[in-house]
Amino acid sequence: MKTIEIMNVKGGVGKTVTTVNMATILAEFYGKRVLVIDADPQGDTSAFFDAPKDEGNLFAMMTGLCDYYQDAIHLTDYHNVDILPSSTDLFDLDLSTVEMKNYAIGTIQSLRDAAEEDDAYDVIIVDCPPSFTASSIAALYAADSVIIPVKLDAFSVRGMEFLLAQVRELHRINGKCKVDGCLVTQWHNVEVIRQAESMLRDKGVPVFSTHIRRSDKVDESTWYCEPLAVYSKYSSAGVDYRCFVSEWIQMGGLNDGV
Repeated sequence: MKTIEIMNVKGGVGKTVTTVNMATILAEFYGKRVLVIDADPQGDTSAFFDAPKDEGNLFAMMTGLCDYYQDAIHLTDYHNVDILPSSTDLFDLDLSTVEMKNYAIGTIQSLRDAAEEDDAYDVIIVDCPPSFTASSIAALYAADSVIIPVKLDAFSVRGMEFLLAQVRELHRINGKCKVDGCLVTQWHNVEVIRQAESMLRDKGVPVFSTHIRRSDKVDESTWYCEPLAVYSKYSSAGVDYRCFVSEWIQMGGLNDGV
């Protein structure tokens, strides 16, 4: 079983859109059983999949209020895609407490181990908040690999050194975790974006060959809470996300622990 973290400490780069589309593509086109974990207290992924707000969730697991992972997981409307939803209570988890260090940080790893023993899923995808919180650290401890969505605006270009610091930090937390690559999102064919993409590729971090083109269909799909494969299969971004998942698989993305 493979555990992937979708992370970037800069917001607005397409983490949630990448999470929901990657999950549904793996389920629909590759027959994989996918568990999505929403580790972001804002809960956008949970809302997208219409997950219950007041039942089992990641906060309940991290604080010992839920003993069995099956009790916190909910079915979605998409075959082979389940979700462990978020909660705004995650904002209150404090990394400095003894409980966070000794129990909560290992929650997602423990869930992964139990699900693997039960042969319940093929892939776990964790949508992380744009910060190093208790839930994102718990995700890093459990992750085999990380995918970093990147939007190539001026702030992102100036913050590339900070992006590299993220990579160093995740290796400190989890030495076995691998950066599968940066995924350029909201790409469009103008000179400044082409230059920024070249700068990113020159920084020494892996970057996927596929980039996700900017498309109004992406924002529209979030309003209707439908993945692009359902809402607009042949839109530029819909095609690009399928190409990205295909590239990720071809580079060995589904290999356990790679």
